[in-house]
Amino acid sequence: MNRRRLLAGLGTVTAVGLAGCSGDGGNESDGGDTADRPFPDAAWRDGEGLDVETLAERHADALVDAGGATLFSTAATSHAGEAEPSPWLPSQEYEAAYDLENGRQYVRQAVTETDEPDVSELYVADGTAFIRRRTGDGTRYARRAVDRSSGELESAMRSEMVTGIRVESETASGETEYEGLNLWNPESDGAGEVRGEETAQFVADAFEGDRNIPETVETASATVHVYESGVVPRLEQSWAGEHDGGEATVDVDIDYRDLGATVSEPAWVETAREETGS
Repeated sequence: MNRRRLLAGLGTVTAVGLAGCSGDGGNESDGGDTADRPFPDAAWRDGEGLDVETLAERHADALVDAGGATLFSTAATSHAGEAEPSPWLPSQEYEAAYDLENGRQYVRQAVTETDEPDVSELYVADGTAFIRRRTGDGTRYARRAVDRSSGELESAMRSEMVTGIRVESETASGETEYEGLNLWNPESDGAGEVRGEETAQFVADAFEGDRNIPETVETASATVHVYESGVVPRLEQSWAGEHDGGEATVDVDIDYRDLGATVSEPAWVETAREETGS
């Protein structure tokens, strides 16, 4: 689950769902059928549950049509005992921003709750990827050429922007499988609100998938917010159970925001050009 390898892939990631909140909580509305079940005729609804395939398509289409978006995520993890279990996912933040009009991409991964910095950043524009790595040992820069069409950038965005909703993968036998909300049992839980816009809120209390952290899921819960358009602005997930001989918890929040925003060149890129010989 650690994203430390993602920068080597130039940000064309299949994300697992780290994510962050913007401080807007969900509020359940009172009274009336509409408040109890917002957007009752939405194509992404399946009775009191979700049509995950339709939801993923509507969500990705809306973000691509907007010309770009940002995924911001956090993972808060804890474990019993002082020794770190194996395997393990440290608490961290992950940010991925796409700007289709200008052909730009920015990725940042920061391990949190550490005494020293542990941050990796990637900026891609005009056929070049710049990388900055900051640790307790100092700051290092790298660059590489990127031969990627606008269609390939859009495809990478579509793949990443359904993180936690419906991630597609292929088994060893060549079969297609999905991991995301289809592994949960989301049910309608009234109305909510994210960034001032009404949402349909869904909650889940059972997870049917396999995880490597924790190895044994004993309790799990999730909350999903959906705008009428089908955009999922927020997805919160929690797992707890036995892991490597002790108890472990993983809380993952995924926030989709900044629809249509452009990606600006980070200030550190100029230094990266100088350090890498441009």
